Amino acid sequence: MPLFNAVKHKPAFRFGGFQTMGASTRPVDTRTKEQLLENIEYFALHNPEVARFKNELKSMNPKHLGLVSDICELANRREMLNTNIDMKKLFANGKSLFEVIIEKLPKAAKENPEALNFAQEVINQTDSTASKYFLASAAGLFDHPEAAKHLAAARPFVKNLAEQTLNGAYTMDYSKEKNFVELIAALLNPSAKTEKIELLPKLAKVSEELQGENLLYLDKFINGNTPIKQVEENLKILPQAAKMYAKEGKIFNIVDFVNYNVNFARAKQNIDIETLKNGNIIPC
Repeated sequence: MPLFNAVKHKPAFRFGGFQTMGASTRPVDTRTKEQLLENIEYFALHNPEVARFKNELKSMNPKHLGLVSDICELANRREMLNTNIDMKKLFANGKSLFEVIIEKLPKAAKENPEALNFAQEVINQTDSTASKYFLASAAGLFDHPEAAKHLAAARPFVKNLAEQTLNGAYTMDYSKEKNFVELIAALLNPSAKTEKIELLPKLAKVSEELQGENLLYLDKFINGNTPIKQVEENLKILPQAAKMYAKEGKIFNIVDFVNYNVNFARAKQNIDIETLKNGNIIPC
């Protein structure tokens, strides 16, 4: 009989104790690869969904082991709120959301790593309820590597979206979370311009500093056909224009300005102004 029993390591979790509701930036994940592998072993002992894919999960890129552990922890966590989402609840097909996602992760880690990076960013910037709501709404993202460019472009804007949609008083329903994932869906729509999505953090930063009442229509901006150079030029003089509108007491439509303010587009002149002055050409 051995003198000492094997030491059992305590799982290294991220979601224990009191959590801020709404938008919430989690501390940087400093867990080691060894700790994360031990977490997977722990969850495999307590969850048949994990046990079934344990070897595949443990062989994933170490970069994504933290996401595996976070999703397992979320699935095993119950929120003491009306808005608790049970990721282990079985669907009509006999599978749970937890099982569906765990099954997708190993393949997605190889073929669609941007989806895993995006899911990790959502978890890093939101509370447990919003994270679960996103996973339930966007589990199909793991199956679409063609969305990689949109996912990479939209990831830096997740924090801003969370702050704009999830903060405020508790509503006892999923209205905020629904708004959050609908805006994400708009960013990931194939018709959205990735170069416009990449500009969103800059546009949001400028908008937050503007005076007066200002409107910012996300879908109109990311789906617009305005050349990116024109948008960038108009962004430079956006604060001055907003001040003018604020002084006049007018509502300022930010997107219309950056998309259609051709006066500041610095376009190349196709007509010689001096010729016009000389009267040789009559302007229409």
